[in-house]
Amino acid sequence: MNSHDGSGVSNRAYKYIRSRVLGGHYPNGKQLVTREIAKEMGASLNPIREAIGRLAAEGLLNHIPGAGAFVPTLSTDEILEVYEYRQAIEPFAAQKAAAMITEPELCILRDTCEEQHRMALSLRKNNGHLEGEDLDHWFETEEHFHRTLIRAARNRHIDRAIRHSRVLTKLFQGHRALGVKVDLRVASRTWQTHSKLVRTLEKRDGQAAADCTRAALEQGARQVLAAASPALRTLDSAPDSEDPNLASPTI
Repeated sequence: MNSHDGSGVSNRAYKYIRSRVLGGHYPNGKQLVTREIAKEMGASLNPIREAIGRLAAEGLLNHIPGAGAFVPTLSTDEILEVYEYRQAIEPFAAQKAAAMITEPELCILRDTCEEQHRMALSLRKNNGHLEGEDLDHWFETEEHFHRTLIRAARNRHIDRAIRHSRVLTKLFQGHRALGVKVDLRVASRTWQTHSKLVRTLEKRDGQAAADCTRAALEQGARQVLAAASPALRTLDSAPDSEDPNLASPTI
């Protein structure tokens, strides 16, 4: 196997493990066993180790020296703390971005909003919720929107600080045991929230951008906690359980 092939297997393993972590397929606090995953994928050990290391560096797995890599333990306290942290930092970042953002960056945000609008319209036709590759694509557009916004603030320290908290938020939102589903209501409200935020940035209205970001985070925290509280009580015993759909932005 050449280096290119190895990289391809490592990327495939990364996507496979990431999807299972975000999808709630692994129990709370589960240790990932390299040999088991390699057997599941029909791959060698090194690409699996590389993928696990990459996910640990991103914060989607907890690496404990001498013990291994573990799925983060979800709890209502953890969710609340992450959202409190984001509420303290992201409104300031949005306010700063309003003064610093460039027209090419605004174009990226507009295009991302249009893509989310398209996905919302497709949900209107089938009256369901996003799954599989469609759900992955939704989270990719979400991340692209927020990465562009945060980078527009032109502050590397803020960028690093928010990056980790958003990884944990994706873990909460993607964990199917918490019942956070991207249905028509979620997709439509997210698109509308993002569009409103873009308009404040176009007007260079920093206070409005901060207020819009803060309100969306507060609503997202309430809705995720509402779903998580009953779900987390049975997460370990029933990881595939489902809760009612949420109507909050996936911000």
